[in-house]
Amino acid sequence: MSATAENTIVVASTTGAPEAAAQTVATTVAREKKDGGFSAKPTVGELAEFQATGLLVVFVVLGSITAISALLSWLLKVLLPNQYYGKSKP
Repeated sequence: MSATAENTIVVASTTGAPEAAAQTVATTVAREKKDGGFSAKPTVGELAEFQATGLLVVFVVLGSITAISALLSWLLKVLLPNQYYGKSKP
């Protein structure tokens, strides 16, 4: 059997070991984005934006649940009216 080159993965780091060990995913991503996330001391505007975004997500989810419930109610009324109105078969 002859020696063949194996596939190897080389990971190069431009940071030193102590600095790389202190980094977290959040600090790495924040540094790469340069303009995303919160600052060390978020402003009132950043906090209001965060709360408005969360409120919007909650309303979208609640609206979706309401729409799905209304759709299921309509389907039951159209497809199985006896069960919808609670009538028993004669």
